[in-house]
Amino acid sequence: MAFIWGVRFWLRLIREIMASIIDVTKRCFNGDIDPVIIPIDSVLAKPISQTMLANSITYTPGTVTIEVDVPEKRLYVGAINPRTRGEVIPLEPHIERWLEK
Repeated sequence: MAFIWGVRFWLRLIREIMASIIDVTKRCFNGDIDPVIIPIDSVLAKPISQTMLANSITYTPGTVTIEVDVPEKRLYVGAINPRTRGEVIPLEPHIERWLEK
């Protein structure tokens, strides 16, 4: 079952990257950029899971993981515009099912 969640994670990551490329391109041309640092609390407990989440955020255009606080399960994310928790980490449920179980 973990294999299936791993495949679903990678497919969703590719989709998120493609959507973000379009979003960032539009924002650059429109000048709609308002950089922020967002603290994100995660439900992931394992360091490998938190690392996968942090990397998936950084791979997605328009966001970068600045710091991961493993004991507190918190990530600090730089984004080119304000976003909700769900918009920054839509892949967390996939990682949880893949690596946390």
